[in-house]
Amino acid sequence: MSRPQISSEENIVRAIHKAWWDEQTNRKDSSIFRDSRNKLSVSRLSILNLPELFVIFHKELDTSPNGVIIGAGEINVGHLQKIGKEFLDNPTIITVEEDPMEGNPAHAEIPQKISRGLAKKIISELLFHKDKNID
Repeated sequence: MSRPQISSEENIVRAIHKAWWDEQTNRKDSSIFRDSRNKLSVSRLSILNLPELFVIFHKELDTSPNGVIIGAGEINVGHLQKIGKEFLDNPTIITVEEDPMEGNPAHAEIPQKISRGLAKKIISELLFHKDKNID
């Protein structure tokens, strides 16, 4: 059963673990926009702002084997959908579905499997926000 979709006008963010972003070389791993569970967790900026989300990300995600959260990647849902549709190697219809959780009312999911190549294309279009509270 699918959940309500998020408007193409909204912006979403994906939490970024330390292992996914080498800040010294600016190398970004495709894991930033891929998930082995095939459901990619994101958060809606129309529900909570970035400082509020960083508090949640640290509380919920800092114990991951991928390391602490050091930042977030932001993208507009409509732009994300356009990137997916126009991806020549494997055009992909991307949807973002509401999935509020007790600890994160802004939580949403992308249910489509994102290929490594598409993830790299999306990552190149993200607006990166470094968490100012992380050294």
